[in-house]
Amino acid sequence: MKKFFKIQRIWRLPAAIGLMAIGLLTMWLGLHQTIAVEKDGQTSIMRTPALTLAGALRGGGITLNEADQIIPGDVDWFWNLDQVSVSSAREVTIQSPEETYTLVSSDNIPANWMKDLGIRLYPKDRLLVNGAEIDPEEPIEKDDSIYLQYAPAKAILIEIDDQEKTIYTQEPILGRALEKAGFNLRSQDWLSVDLMTLVEDAMRVEIRRAKPVSVDIAGEKITGLSSAETVGAALLDLGIPLQNLDRSLPMEHDSLPEDRHVEIQRVNETVSIAMEEIAHEAEYVEDPDTPLDQISVIEPGQDAIFAARERVKLENGEVIWQESPIQWQASKPKDSLLGVGTKIDVQTAVIDGQTLAFWRKVSVYATSYSPCRSGVDGCLYGTATGILPVQKGVVAVTPRWLSVTNGYGMWGQSVYIPGYGYGVIADSGGGIPGTPWVDLAYSDDEYVSWGTWTTMYFLTPAPAWAPPVLYP
Repeated sequence: MKKFFKIQRIWRLPAAIGLMAIGLLTMWLGLHQTIAVEKDGQTSIMRTPALTLAGALRGGGITLNEADQIIPGDVDWFWNLDQVSVSSAREVTIQSPEETYTLVSSDNIPANWMKDLGIRLYPKDRLLVNGAEIDPEEPIEKDDSIYLQYAPAKAILIEIDDQEKTIYTQEPILGRALEKAGFNLRSQDWLSVDLMTLVEDAMRVEIRRAKPVSVDIAGEKITGLSSAETVGAALLDLGIPLQNLDRSLPMEHDSLPEDRHVEIQRVNETVSIAMEEIAHEAEYVEDPDTPLDQISVIEPGQDAIFAARERVKLENGEVIWQESPIQWQASKPKDSLLGVGTKIDVQTAVIDGQTLAFWRKVSVYATSYSPCRSGVDGCLYGTATGILPVQKGVVAVTPRWLSVTNGYGMWGQSVYIPGYGYGVIADSGGGIPGTPWVDLAYSDDEYVSWGTWTTMYFLTPAPAWAPPVLYP
């Protein structure tokens, strides 16, 4: 028995050591865990004896940076943890109109990057990657680095009909921004800023919507739209501005009444001037510097003018005031002094192929006669001068022109009449009273009937004196 116990004591120590080794091996094998690691969208399976998550990841060759994100992130020691997700941090550059921002983040939501930078996104703000707009709430696929463009919308503070509203826009022109925001403006609406103005951030715009306005004028009612605040400006918008002495109710510079109704009294004043003229007298004197048959003005005259003025004021076409006529003499009469030409100028002209030298030409009415066509019973072959018979080349004139005693003395004057030819004044006749008349003689066999206006040329040589004017 003693020998048995002695043998048992010999094997007890090695057995204990063996059992301890087996226990340690069993424990080591039990501590090895299998874990699924998802990193940047890729999943790998690893078995690790590590007691901490960081140790397990290091054992799998995954090195963490300070900004990397681990899910779950509140586990240091783990046991029976089946899955872990690792998001690697990356550099994000955001370019805004004012400056450039840079941050390192493991997040892949652009809106979160903006929040981390303290930038609040407003409606109409834009984020772009490589020029293409993106949704700030949608994740961006992993990449080594990200470059974003931040285009903040510009705020426009709009005051419309006493209400304020803020809109955000990317449009460069105000008119386009308002249209995009749903402001359908009419031509009668009023804006404090021109629609073609470039949009600036925090700009203020005031809009007054046009409203109906009614106007009573001369028994007629006119309606239209106006955004004006005063009566006068509203009438101008409706195309019926006040004119001259017109009056409006309310007054032109008053604000439009609440009922937006205006009355116009058309007031106009007429001034009429009646004129009466009394002709002045004229005195004639001979003027050696003026050619024959012409009249020159040596001293101009002036008529006497009397005027009467009358003023009448009307309101809507009815007379409301009338001034008594006022009369006055506008000018005093003054006689004129006219020069009767006595200057003899010798001229030349080619008439009927004949070159004529003449000192006077007169427009006359020409008739014709012959011995037996003298307008009397029988035939008259003699002329008033008694020297030449009635034949072609004899020209009869009014007795006043022929006579020497009355100062004209044209007897024997050589003349030329187009279509008749050369002639000499050697006869007289009754003619046509008040008309510069000549009668062209023919023989009975050569007779040609005349009855037309023509020109009679007085041929050279010119007399020493000639009457300034040939009166019929």
